[in-house]
Amino acid sequence: MKRLFLALSAIMMAMTMSASSVNYTADDNTIFSNPERGFITMIGGTLSENKPYGVKGHESTLDNKISSEKMSIVLVHYYLSNYRTTATLPTKILNAFDEDMAVLRSKGMKAIIRFSYTESESGDDAAWNIVKQHIAQYKSHWQANADVIFCFQAGIVGAWGEWYYTQNYGDQQSSMNSARRLVVDSLLAAVPADRCIQLRTPKFKTGYVGNSQPLTETEAYSGSAKARLGHHNDAFLYDYDNMGTYSDTAKEKPYLAQETLYVPLGGETDITKESLAQQWATYDKTIAEMSRLHWTFIQSGYAETTTNMWRNNGTFDELNRRMGYRFQLVNGTYSDQVAAGGKLSVNMQIRNAGFAPLYNERPAYIVLKNGSKTYPLKLNADPRRWKPNGVITTVNEQLTVPSNVPAGSYQLYLYLPDAYASIASNPKYAVRFANSNVWESSTGMNKLNASVTVTGGGAPVDPPTPGDAILLPATLNKANVTAYSDDMTWYNTDYFDFGPSDAANLDRWAEWNVELRYPGEYNVSIDGDYPNGHEWQIQLLNSGAAAFGPERTWTQGVLTENGVWDLTNVPVGTYTLRVQNVFEWSRPKLQSITLQYNGELPTTESINTMENLEEDGQAYDILGRPVDESYHGIVIINGKKYLR
Repeated sequence: MKRLFLALSAIMMAMTMSASSVNYTADDNTIFSNPERGFITMIGGTLSENKPYGVKGHESTLDNKISSEKMSIVLVHYYLSNYRTTATLPTKILNAFDEDMAVLRSKGMKAIIRFSYTESESGDDAAWNIVKQHIAQYKSHWQANADVIFCFQAGIVGAWGEWYYTQNYGDQQSSMNSARRLVVDSLLAAVPADRCIQLRTPKFKTGYVGNSQPLTETEAYSGSAKARLGHHNDAFLYDYDNMGTYSDTAKEKPYLAQETLYVPLGGETDITKESLAQQWATYDKTIAEMSRLHWTFIQSGYAETTTNMWRNNGTFDELNRRMGYRFQLVNGTYSDQVAAGGKLSVNMQIRNAGFAPLYNERPAYIVLKNGSKTYPLKLNADPRRWKPNGVITTVNEQLTVPSNVPAGSYQLYLYLPDAYASIASNPKYAVRFANSNVWESSTGMNKLNASVTVTGGGAPVDPPTPGDAILLPATLNKANVTAYSDDMTWYNTDYFDFGPSDAANLDRWAEWNVELRYPGEYNVSIDGDYPNGHEWQIQLLNSGAAAFGPERTWTQGVLTENGVWDLTNVPVGTYTLRVQNVFEWSRPKLQSITLQYNGELPTTESINTMENLEEDGQAYDILGRPVDESYHGIVIINGKKYLR
């Protein structure tokens, strides 16, 4: 018996340790959008109550840049020159900031934020007693929109907020003084604590923190001022000394090369003469400098002399691929089989082919996916620490599979969503890996081209196939959906997302294959989240073509005649049931739709009363998932089918 036990143990251990390896093909050519990196454009303007917006009104510009240059971030520059001597900003101006950020949120973009008070070299900026009150007013608005803010630029001081020509903060000083320190102090307190603030020169930062030692890996991400102050250079490559950016390149460039492993660097070039661009901004010099100093973003338009030269000689496309991070899967080894509650072994090698790392916190998950069922397993790895310029990082972890994961075969995915719950489910804010045949645009996940079999756990999971049909009456939801449009999935929730708040949401729908065996009237109810009320259209589609029978629209929560769907004259058969949004200005989230038969069902295969399912034994739906009294449709109890 002992030998038998040892043999069985060895077999079980071998099953647990069995694994498969996958080699991945790098994609070094495709240009695609990824969050918080790449070329930028600048929008904004001088604010007034008649023109309070910096983003709204520029939607077409953003759409064009997203399409043509794959932009994901934009520099929003607000000029408060109309309020240089006004202590209290109008509420309309403040609320317009929220609306601007909502536009970016709807487009899957993030902002670099800069405020300033003048465009004149006379330096007629605002005095500190005015500025500090404006910052205090904006604080709650900045905090509320941290999800779509990539970083801030200190701004405020001098012409264009570049800290040079100024009447109030020590004109043309290249070092930190007490007046400028007050600005930094106030911004650090008002800007969301997990966002960096970029300063115009390295000397401003070393002057503020009190030493010239660059950030270390231990100090990074600590929330200290040193860990939050980054850099922007608005004269990239200009005479290599960069127009006053540096006072001692021999010291300051090595300083930046270390700093920018943990805080972002970006900006623009100011080379406006073609002869100088050809001298200082060649392909080799541009790539070398961006690689050395870990550039994350640069303006695609200014200065046009230089950026147009880049477009013509191939530099532009190379920068568009490599600015910021560019993660690539090299290879991976994953468990073939794991028991629910056991450990899934994951060993991946990830190359960062970009110039820079990630800077804002971002979780990483291995996702088990079977049809519409997903189970995320959070990695301990911090993607911010995946170093750039071709460095390969090994992620080697043992992940616990939840004990309630149903038995079955699951595809494995790598998923890096945004850290903010408000946009975590939006695939536009998820990180795409630069490999062939891994990106899943509808979910924002990267296929690992590997699978694992989960044993034990709950009832086996077997998602519906296009040939399956759900017998009506039934409750229809994300768990048994057949198909849905574009990006309607909410990661790790039970909802479909029909947003955003514009006309695009009218094109979104969800479909189920259903079997109509009992023509008649059906009471229809829906469940979800509707901040402004909602209306839906429900259709039975015959072979996916035109609507069969009457189309009905009803308002959520009104269960009168508008909640009754008359299918009396519809022939028995299999159809596609589609639910489509018909209410434009809202952000609805659909959780489920229940169709309950308005009459008496045949008794040959049904249970008319089922007051407590548990008294009759645990009930499951046809996919093997446990159900309770709220479920309507075919249930399986002790191996027998019933209609409830």
